Amino acid sequence: MNGFFLLPDLRLKAEISIGLPMLLTLACLCFSIAARAQTSTTAASPVLRAVVSETNPVPYAMFSAEGKLMGGISKSLIDKIGQLNQLPVLYLDVPRARVEGWLISNQADIGCFLSPDWVSRPKDLAWVGPLFYSSQLVVRRSNSKPILRLSDMYHKRIGTIRGFVYPELEQAFAERLMIRDDAHSLESNLTRLAQGRLDAVMAVDLSLGYVMSKRQFEIALSFDPLWTQPPAIFCAISLDSPLRPALLQSFEQLQQSGYIQQLLQQYQPTMAATTETSSVN
Repeated sequence: MNGFFLLPDLRLKAEISIGLPMLLTLACLCFSIAARAQTSTTAASPVLRAVVSETNPVPYAMFSAEGKLMGGISKSLIDKIGQLNQLPVLYLDVPRARVEGWLISNQADIGCFLSPDWVSRPKDLAWVGPLFYSSQLVVRRSNSKPILRLSDMYHKRIGTIRGFVYPELEQAFAERLMIRDDAHSLESNLTRLAQGRLDAVMAVDLSLGYVMSKRQFEIALSFDPLWTQPPAIFCAISLDSPLRPALLQSFEQLQQSGYIQQLLQQYQPTMAATTETSSVN
């Protein structure tokens, strides 16, 4: 009986002796593949996270009807920054009022069309710029009186953009000397102005020029320049972003090359044919 079982026993030992090295080889191979996969994931290029709010006026940000960012100055500028750093760009549609918090908490790397005067904690962000200056305008119906000073706006309903800060007007809004009436877009405000539902609308030059070149309103509209100096426009970068040094260097490169001014030229206002400008004494 013992001899009967000798051959299977030797065969089993042979299989074990042959199989063990093979198992070790397979284990090492699996470990090597997993390690390469882990290294590949760790070494993957980061993503440039950019906050762009849907309430940013055209042509700074241009969204489709479905709410997808399709173009505009901010997108062109940030896309270029991404190309210079060989980084894909992830656009985050964040409500305007939350943009500052997202940047400070490093939930995003960069946001544009901003100003230190428009945020509550400017020292907690790295600022790039000024990139350009944006003239502020007060739009009204052409058959109404020019608005040349703050008191000309008292007791009027003023169309504003939701989430935007208007430093020159905030105190008067707070004291109810005039009524702030928010909308999600400049075009919506201009429509309400033409319908007589607003007395005036706050706008910036590039945005007004773009909308007026694309849209006809029922009545003639005029604009008066705001009595203060045009604000400087910046991009803000999160202080905690690991991309901060590279982004700052890229912006410096673009400013020196004249790229930003060339980009703005594509969106210069064409308001002369569609609106009237009040003379300022």
